[in-house]
Amino acid sequence: ETDEVISSFASVLPIRSQVEKRQGLSHARNCAVEAANGRYILWTDDDVVVGTRWLVAFAEAFRQYPEDVVFGGPILPEFTGVPPKWLVQAMQENDIDHIYALRNLGGEAIALGMEDENVPHGANFAVRTEELRQFPFDPRLGVRKYEQIRGEETDVVRNIMSSGATGRWVPNAPVRHVIPRHRQTISWYCKFFVGEGRLKMRSEPEAIYSSRRNLPRWLASWKILFFTIISLFLYAYKRMFCSPAIWCEELARTGRHWGMYLEYWNANRQKVLDFVTAHV
Repeated sequence: ETDEVISSFASVLPIRSQVEKRQGLSHARNCAVEAANGRYILWTDDDVVVGTRWLVAFAEAFRQYPEDVVFGGPILPEFTGVPPKWLVQAMQENDIDHIYALRNLGGEAIALGMEDENVPHGANFAVRTEELRQFPFDPRLGVRKYEQIRGEETDVVRNIMSSGATGRWVPNAPVRHVIPRHRQTISWYCKFFVGEGRLKMRSEPEAIYSSRRNLPRWLASWKILFFTIISLFLYAYKRMFCSPAIWCEELARTGRHWGMYLEYWNANRQKVLDFVTAHV
């Protein structure tokens, strides 16, 4: 009901829709950048509730720090219902807040920086439009219908800040990220890390292959599959005898390895099929 919602606010907000026919979040983001006519673009998600002074806080930051290009604010969790105990314990003992895009760098307007991973997350950040047009979102990254590959906003922020631009944390511009029950399950948890593995393979494939002691590409892929199987057995063992903080870490490792292997297979599927066809 997007069109109906937009129409209902047309009398009180300067709101309009843009249609991007190409599948993928990065294509949608780039479409918005091209259509925008403001000096800054603020980004949030469809499962986020913004604070009452969200726009005001960012506008004040733009005026106070005109030399900065990238801005980001806190993203706090709002779980639907009571989250399962295994998830609560894993979040308390492991650094896995990023699976829900959570971010909180404190109450001071500190400078952002890639070296300390002090960068905003996609549900609550702003970038000057001029730089966004110089460094568009990578269509290979970003969630799409059948892929949970994320990281397109981090990639853009990294590229912009690597060019010499600076950033600023906006502590008084919080949003609440609504986390539904289906995202509080082991299956969703595993799918997230599968996407993370695919992202790693897609964004830095040569680094992954070179880390396998210069093995041939096809042999390196089988080594990744071998590690996936080992991690899966270790996860099953730790699930029986260890705390959630420990077996969740092993499950994440399993998902990453499986995602890396899937990405290799998807990228080379046609080559493999052509080889089999030619030799069978």
